[in-house]
Amino acid sequence: MPKVNPFKPNDPVPTAMFAGRYDELIALEKGLYQTKHGQNSNFLITGERGIGKSSLLMYLKYVSSGDIETLEHGKFNFVTIPVVISDKTDLTTFIKLIEKNISRELGKIEKVRSFVADTWSFVQRLKIMDSGIDKSESNSEIDLIIDDFAYSVSETCKRITNPEKGEKIKDGIVFLIDEADNACPTLRLGYFFKVVTELLQHNSCNNVMFVVSGLPDVVDKLIASHESSVRIFSQLKIKELNEDDRKYVIDKGLDQANRLNSVSTTITNSAKVYISQLSEGYPHFIQQFAYSAFDQDSNNEITNEDVIEGAFKKGGAIDAIGDRYYVSAFRDKIKSDEYRQVLSIMADKMNAWIKKSEIREKFTGDEITLNNALQALTTRKIILKNPSKIGEYRLQQRGFALWIKLFGDRKK
Repeated sequence: MPKVNPFKPNDPVPTAMFAGRYDELIALEKGLYQTKHGQNSNFLITGERGIGKSSLLMYLKYVSSGDIETLEHGKFNFVTIPVVISDKTDLTTFIKLIEKNISRELGKIEKVRSFVADTWSFVQRLKIMDSGIDKSESNSEIDLIIDDFAYSVSETCKRITNPEKGEKIKDGIVFLIDEADNACPTLRLGYFFKVVTELLQHNSCNNVMFVVSGLPDVVDKLIASHESSVRIFSQLKIKELNEDDRKYVIDKGLDQANRLNSVSTTITNSAKVYISQLSEGYPHFIQQFAYSAFDQDSNNEITNEDVIEGAFKKGGAIDAIGDRYYVSAFRDKIKSDEYRQVLSIMADKMNAWIKKSEIREKFTGDEITLNNALQALTTRKIILKNPSKIGEYRLQQRGFALWIKLFGDRKK
């Protein structure tokens, strides 16, 4: 009998399955509370792919908008503006995306609609160019655009926090900026945040909060644009979920499945432990391994055998995770078979530290090629270099090693 699979490996974790992150949520709640009362806070959330940054932002969206009760601070009522950055998002596009979301959110209120249209009218005058703002006019154009933007945000925030008769008061504005590591140089992201936050303060607007999320190298991109831009943020580094939280996600998923399906599905404790171990605590990986195990099950009880078959078969969980997270690092970012051989040798040790001398014993190339491979793979952050021991390296995740062993030799 067909069953609805409740696990969603391709999307941010559903709010109902959200687990862990207590310290991070408390910190963000405190930031919202401070911002509501005119002591604005900004946050930079970093972590590896699949660690749950987008899921945390989605949860924060519901919290800041008042759709979900907070852990310790009751309910908020911010206007929440989510924006996702791509590698083609320049400054004008970024501002237009924000303006579009603000107009969509506040345009629902008749009395505010005309105000928003007038306040953000400058966006319609922005010059859109394929390569962003011309370098020859970068200083004057960028500063004028950012000044207009900060003024519009400030006026909008003052309007919604001091509403006219009949309107519901808002706590302020929260901007949720996801995938900021995609930022291209023409976006000038660090400079943008540094200048905007200063201009908001000059305009006596202190009810605006920026939450920026991305891979760890987003810090380098912010600094490259403005060396002191990271100082305006409190940094939250997202780590793997612990075992209890991993099991909670699985249990919540099965609870949902049993509400949707006429036949209930159970899972053995050992199968939950196996999914937990294979996932390494990455929320999206938990979703994928649980999805594949649920799909493999044929007798309404998920067992170790279901987890193993669902994980390791062609088209299974490891194969699917590899397509989303590992193929690019193994094939697209590497054009040399010798470099891929280094990764295959390292995969024999899973994600444990391996000495350069151990790699050399199995490597078929010369010493110069090996040195170039290790340097390139480290620079591209495909492998990690041991900061406390010279000449030791490892893969970032055990799942990457498993994928290389199982599917790395498959043709593109």
